[in-house]
Amino acid sequence: MSQTTGLINGSNLRVMLAADGGTPVMVDNITDCSISVSTEMKDTSVKEDGGLKASLPGRVSASVNFTAFYEDAATTGYVQIMPLQLAGTKLDCKFTQMIGTSTSENSGDHAFTFEAYVTSCELSGGVEDTSTYSCTLEVVGAITYAAIS
Repeated sequence: MSQTTGLINGSNLRVMLAADGGTPVMVDNITDCSISVSTEMKDTSVKEDGGLKASLPGRVSASVNFTAFYEDAATTGYVQIMPLQLAGTKLDCKFTQMIGTSTSENSGDHAFTFEAYVTSCELSGGVEDTSTYSCTLEVVGAITYAAIS
């Protein structure tokens, strides 16, 4: 497929992961996901700045959050992710785009690629409600944002 034109449908955003060294696969049953990239600013103010703050960019950090429906039989879901957190397993991950019901990335669009650890994984369910789980992935090392080939 070619790069998506126009506004991107939020349903096309997906999270993929695998244990370190593996090939990331799509997390099943995601209902929402987000990625946040932040840059710490270092104070470089000196007296000659006339009372104005001066800064330079410092460390970059990133995290991914997602919520999904809980299904015991999911290929990549809570049952597979929770043991990775408990074992402290580093993950190979992608925050990417897949069109509609496709399980393949859309060539020409852009994706984040990174390594991460699961830092939070919460399973919840209300009375007569569909059970969900929420996870946070904390990025470690380099993060790239590039066109999907």
